[in-house]
Amino acid sequence: MSDPGSASLSKPSILPGWTRLPCTLALLGALLLNFLVAERHDGQRCVELLLLAFCAATVILRRGRIQASAAMGRTMRLSLSGFFTLGLASAIAAWSLRHALYEWSSLLLLALLAFVVATEVGAAVGRHGDVVLLRILQAAGFACLLYALRVVLMYAAALANGYQIDMHGLAVGFSNVRFLNHAQTALLPVLVLLALRAPEKGALRRIWFGLTAFWWALLYVSEARASVLALAAGCAAVFLLRRHHARGFLRTMVMTAMVGGVVYAAAFILLPVLAGLQPLGSAANLMARTASDPASGRQFLWARGWALITAHPWLGAGPLHYAHYGAGDVQFAAHPHNWMFQFGAEWGMPALACIVAVTGAGMRALLRAGRRIVAADFPKQQILVTFLACIVAILVDGLFSGVFVMPQSRLAIVLVIGCAAGWVRSLDGQAAPAQAPAPLVRHATAALALAAACVLAWAVAPDVVAHARQAPLNAAEAAANQGMHWPRMWEAGFF
Repeated sequence: MSDPGSASLSKPSILPGWTRLPCTLALLGALLLNFLVAERHDGQRCVELLLLAFCAATVILRRGRIQASAAMGRTMRLSLSGFFTLGLASAIAAWSLRHALYEWSSLLLLALLAFVVATEVGAAVGRHGDVVLLRILQAAGFACLLYALRVVLMYAAALANGYQIDMHGLAVGFSNVRFLNHAQTALLPVLVLLALRAPEKGALRRIWFGLTAFWWALLYVSEARASVLALAAGCAAVFLLRRHHARGFLRTMVMTAMVGGVVYAAAFILLPVLAGLQPLGSAANLMARTASDPASGRQFLWARGWALITAHPWLGAGPLHYAHYGAGDVQFAAHPHNWMFQFGAEWGMPALACIVAVTGAGMRALLRAGRRIVAADFPKQQILVTFLACIVAILVDGLFSGVFVMPQSRLAIVLVIGCAAGWVRSLDGQAAPAQAPAPLVRHATAALALAAACVLAWAVAPDVVAHARQAPLNAAEAAANQGMHWPRMWEAGFF
């Protein structure tokens, strides 16, 4: 009997059992809204908040009937519990309880959303095979495709009207091109998988291949060094860990990167020159900037993070509070552009140790999944390689950027982690059926979701409507956010 997971995307099947994937579909919808409708950082943050409210309501109404606890090992359960317990203690001791509890509750609900997605995906893949996972990833890919078309139409209109734009102008709907780059880091390997799994002879493969190449071109024109480095690290990791199983993925990654270079040269250098405009992006500028300041000023941010760690080693300065302590001196960023400094400085070193343990346990579970896949089953091997590349790229990009801060990249990360965890769980389910969680666990999960949702609502209530309407900053916000804004909770990042 053939494995349904090896089915090609060319099969004319629709997503089976979609009513059993409410949070997964809501997450995909939020990604699409942020790409096409929500404007700038604050609008995208509001979409994220609505998604978290929907997730909490789903968990509460289902009375916590998720099987995430069954999919987690003891180390991950204890480490996550320790991380959020320490984070709550840090928030209570912080300068601004409201800002600290916003960060704590939003991260808690994002983690819960990832577990719900993992439960939904794992159950659906267990019933119908990998075709469900591929359909979900394909939906995310179509969101990327529609956004790429939006960029192309805007850019074509600018060229036709002789309007000069810069690389930030290409990031339509985003407050900064870097916020788009963060989402690209998490989703580009998924596009590579879609190109691999599409029919060899057909328009679909050319669409996914072309979209991936254009994704690379956007990274080149925006001089996204951290994203390119992170994706290269993901490729190196899968080469070392999966060897010949990674060849198809790596070949497609390299080919799309090369074609993306051609697209970049033609679309963003040649076309503007022919239209009498300045080219977008410059390799010479990138090299000069890298030579003069390889870290682009991040040494200052990391030094400030280290100073906060030494001053508050146990509980940190408080979740989100790097933005508070960074506002009075040099207004350079509301976060340290490094996830380890972020959690170490804000949540404390014990909490950082907990999240590192969670990351290690998750990576170990993903690597062990390879042992349960037949060596000749290349469709499943490609999925494993893709998730490994995604997660390594996210972790490396997070060492230089705010990939764990910005709303669209956080949603992309939740999708990747949730789908990866659910897919790994479906492999376990082939050996033994999953057991429903105990009533106490279910009720505790629902109570936790309710508490986090209430705390989040209280934290954002004073200003969520104003930011959703893109209202001008009030006097206090304007005083603390002079010049360029550095978003954290809202676009007015300092408080």
